[in-house]
Amino acid sequence: MPASGAFPRAGAILVVAVLVGGLAAGCGDGGSGETVEQETATNGAPQAPSEEQPLSPAEEDGRQLFVENCGSCHTLDAAGTTGQIGPNLGDIPLDEADVRRAIEIGGRGSGNMPPNLLRGKDAADVAAFVAASGPGPSPP
Repeated sequence: MPASGAFPRAGAILVVAVLVGGLAAGCGDGGSGETVEQETATNGAPQAPSEEQPLSPAEEDGRQLFVENCGSCHTLDAAGTTGQIGPNLGDIPLDEADVRRAIEIGGRGSGNMPPNLLRGKDAADVAAFVAASGPGPSPP
């Protein structure tokens, strides 16, 4: 005959095992047909949910480049970044030319942002993404 209290302890372990097993079965291919997925960047940072209009392939590339090269300094909700050094680019009306110029000269020339952080197609893709993600260009 088992020692006193052995069955309640074993029962508690069984209950925990069933709960854990049930939770694990609910994730992935547990047969329920439901999965929960969270989109993340390659660095593990969460990405913002897609906006009403899907991004072009260039803008998608620009989002990834922005996260890797700009997100540590700039906040931009569409990229899921919360940088504290540079301005929040989601609050500034910018068009692609504004962003390309800032990348080329280093922001507004204050010396905080290095010039030519990105070049060529990479700079163009980031400019397209930032312009598509913010409030748009300022009115004339």
